[in-house]
Amino acid sequence: MVKNVRRHVAMRDQKSVLVSLGGKGMEDVVKEVREQVKGVQEGMVIMQGGGNSLRRLGPEQTVGKVMECLKDIKKDRKKVRVAVVGIMRRPRENAGYEEIRRDTNKRLQEEVVRMKAECSKDPGDYGVSFIDLDGALPQEVFEGDKVHLNWKGERRMCGRMLEWIRATERLCRLREKRVTNANE
Repeated sequence: MVKNVRRHVAMRDQKSVLVSLGGKGMEDVVKEVREQVKGVQEGMVIMQGGGNSLRRLGPEQTVGKVMECLKDIKKDRKKVRVAVVGIMRRPRENAGYEEIRRDTNKRLQEEVVRMKAECSKDPGDYGVSFIDLDGALPQEVFEGDKVHLNWKGERRMCGRMLEWIRATERLCRLREKRVTNANE
């Protein structure tokens, strides 16, 4: 969906992972994220994908794969911030695809919010988030194929990710300060 993420989102934090796999399904995204987070103990992970395998896997398997991956990441990596980007709409697809996509995103968001609540119980855990792009990507930000984003769409999507990065950086600094103050 996003061809040139790296030119829009500069990963200043060397500990962070940015995986961009154009044309791949959720199985490939999850596999690559798991590979990339090996050895990472703090930083951030942004997961985006799933549209290419959505019809085949359906909402239940797609959500299951994402949540299993999130649990694996967070199990031993409390200082890794993770964002799951909702599956993006595709203006060229029919109403059936859109219904599956919305159902999947609704379920993903519910599960991520549940996990976020669990993470928030531990002041040393930097948590998980769900990034919903539906309102940010009107039809005119898609290429002529009505699947991939054009330059303007890529910038909007990456702008949302940068908003999340900045917001979570502030929250992590506050949490770190609270943990330090509590230990003194």
